[in-house]
Amino acid sequence: MESTAGRLTRKTAIISGAGSGIGAATAELFAREGASVVVTDKDGSSAASTAERIREEGGVAEPFTADVSDEAAVIELVAFTAQRFGGIDIVQNYASNRSLVPFDVAIAEADLSVWVQQLSVDLLGCVLTAKHALPHMVRAGSGSIVNVSSLGAWLSFESRPAYTTSKAAVIGLSKSLATEYGKQGIRCNVIAPGHIVSAGTENMYSDEQTEVMLDHVSAPRLGRPDDVALAALFLASPESSFINGQVIVVDGGMSAYAPMVPSFRRLAEAT
Repeated sequence: MESTAGRLTRKTAIISGAGSGIGAATAELFAREGASVVVTDKDGSSAASTAERIREEGGVAEPFTADVSDEAAVIELVAFTAQRFGGIDIVQNYASNRSLVPFDVAIAEADLSVWVQQLSVDLLGCVLTAKHALPHMVRAGSGSIVNVSSLGAWLSFESRPAYTTSKAAVIGLSKSLATEYGKQGIRCNVIAPGHIVSAGTENMYSDEQTEVMLDHVSAPRLGRPDDVALAALFLASPESSFINGQVIVVDGGMSAYAPMVPSFRRLAEAT
């Protein structure tokens, strides 16, 4: 992954869900760009692994084990970051409760606890990190928050209603944060990835389903964690200083066309 080193020099970033996948790719890229990164994950061993990779490359990183749905844990995370690095400039929220995938079924059939757990991590995790990081950003007069949503926020996949609802709510939350704190120099934006192939998603779909998704991407490949990390870098850097309350879609063009386009392509190939 190519980058221009130094875009985040002297910045401190909290990145949740950074033990693997998109969060880990983002943490590693931010460190290459000069940021001091607090690698946060509920799985402490995976957070430590990401931090160790960063250090091996000469970057600055500290692992921190935290469940972002637990306010006490988030308070400790923010306090640790501020004490260790002197402030908080960037918050990136990638944490998502993937353990609920088999249970996030049709609304009339799902247990309410599934909804509570999904919303607690994917939505309230964003609320809590923002709530406790914002005072540090307000004092500094600047800051960038990026929350991760999904194409599922506005395109139903006929599955995982609790997940898609939480990701739609993330967009509303982010626009509220951008409006409330923009005059104080703090920006909040959203990244909405399409299908991203990572260790956390490769077993979620069959080979046939993966082929269907590739058929619906206006690109020669499916997405990778680095694709999202590069968008996150732009939103965290001064280059996006006049972008606030926006949703950047990283989906290879999956949401750019009418649903019948892939079928028309196949018809044209058959003639």
